[in-house]
Amino acid sequence: MDPMTTASGPPDVALDALLADLRAEAPAQIAARTNETWLRLAGPSPSGVVIFGCGQLGRFVLPGVRAAGLLPLAYCDNNPRLWGTEIDGVPVLAPVEAVERFGATVPFLVAIYNASPVRLQLAELGCRWIVPYPAFFWEHSACLPAEEGLDLPQRIAGHLPEIEAAYELLDDDRSRREYLAQIRWRCLLDYDCLPARDRPADMYFPPDLVSLSGSEVLVDCGAFDGDSIRLFLEKTAGRFARIHAFEPDARNIAALTAYLGTLPEETAARIEVQRCALGRANGFVRFSAEGTVGSKVSGAGTVEIPCRTLDSALAGCVPTFVKMDIEGAEIDAIPGAARIAVECRPILAACAYHRCSDLWTLPGLLKAANPEYRVFLRRYAEECWETVYYAIPPERLPGRNREPL
Repeated sequence: MDPMTTASGPPDVALDALLADLRAEAPAQIAARTNETWLRLAGPSPSGVVIFGCGQLGRFVLPGVRAAGLLPLAYCDNNPRLWGTEIDGVPVLAPVEAVERFGATVPFLVAIYNASPVRLQLAELGCRWIVPYPAFFWEHSACLPAEEGLDLPQRIAGHLPEIEAAYELLDDDRSRREYLAQIRWRCLLDYDCLPARDRPADMYFPPDLVSLSGSEVLVDCGAFDGDSIRLFLEKTAGRFARIHAFEPDARNIAALTAYLGTLPEETAARIEVQRCALGRANGFVRFSAEGTVGSKVSGAGTVEIPCRTLDSALAGCVPTFVKMDIEGAEIDAIPGAARIAVECRPILAACAYHRCSDLWTLPGLLKAANPEYRVFLRRYAEECWETVYYAIPPERLPGRNREPL
C-alpha cells in the first residue's frame, strides 16, 4: 500500500505504513533503485551533461560533475546577460540553443532550487533527458562530499527510530503531512507526494502560526545582508522594540550595514549588529567566509571567528522572536539558547534544510530547550528547501498572543 494514500486519515497510520515500507527494503534493493532512477532520467551511460543554472547550486555541482567522469558540455540559463560567457571554461548558452545542440542525446542537470518551471520549460523545448539535482546526488554523492542537505535513502533508513520520535513531537496535521512527505520524497524522490509550498513572503512569519506585535524584540541569527530584517519591517510596518542581528561573515556585514544605512535614523538606531557565530559554548570556531548565504561554520574554514551562545550574547535582553538561518549550526545554537527559551519564551523559527538530519533532530532540541513549546513545520520552496520549524509557547499561538499590530 502507498503510505501517502492514508495521509488524509489518522496521521499515525500513514507513518506506520511509510516506516514499514522503508524497513522492508534491503540496502541492496535501495542501491539498485537509486541507480535505476538515474538511468531512467539521464539515459543509458551518459558521457556528458548540460547544467541548467549558473547560480550557487549550478557552480557548486560543476566539480562534482567532473569528478563523476562526466563532461560538462555547457551551462544554460534564462538570464540573457550570461549567454556567451563562460564559467570555469564551460560556455553559457541560451536554453533554446542548448536544447537544439544537446537536447536529444545529453541529460540536462537542473541545478537550481524551485526547479519545476525549468523542468517544464526544457520538456516543452524538446529536451529528452531531464535530471533534477537530487537524482544526480543519489547517483554521484561520493563526488559531492560537501553536500549535507540531502542524504542517501539507505542512510536515512538507518534513522527510523529518530524519525518516528520526531514525528510524535509535531503539533498539527499540516506539520505531520509535510514531515511524512519529506521523508518519502527524500527516500523515493516522489514529487507527487509533496504538498504545495507556502508563500515565500511568509517565511519566518506565517500568518497561521505567528501574529506580531509592536513590542517585538527580534533576534536575527544569520542576518546575511538584511533580507530577513527587511521582511520583518514590512510585516510590522516598522513597529518593533529592538532587533539584535548576528552575522559572522565580514562581507555580509558590510552589505547589512549598507542596508541599515538606507533606513530612517530612528529605525536603524534600534538595530544592533554583532559579528560572531552562534553555538552551544563560547569560544572560537573555523569559518568559511564566502560573502554569500552559504557562509558557514566549517572545520575546513579559512578564518577563525568568535562563537557565542545566545544565552550569553543576549544577557539582559528579553527576546520575543528568534530566527535561525545559520547553515546547519542550528543544532548547536538551540542548546545554546536554553536559558532564554525558558525565561523569555520567545517564538523560535529554525531552518531545517541545511542538513538532512535536521528534519528529525531539531524537534527534540526545541522541546528540550522548553518542553512547553508547540512545534510546527512549514516549507517555502520546492523539494526540501526553505523548510522551517517553529517552536511557539502556548500563549503566543494565534488568538492567545499579545495585542497584534
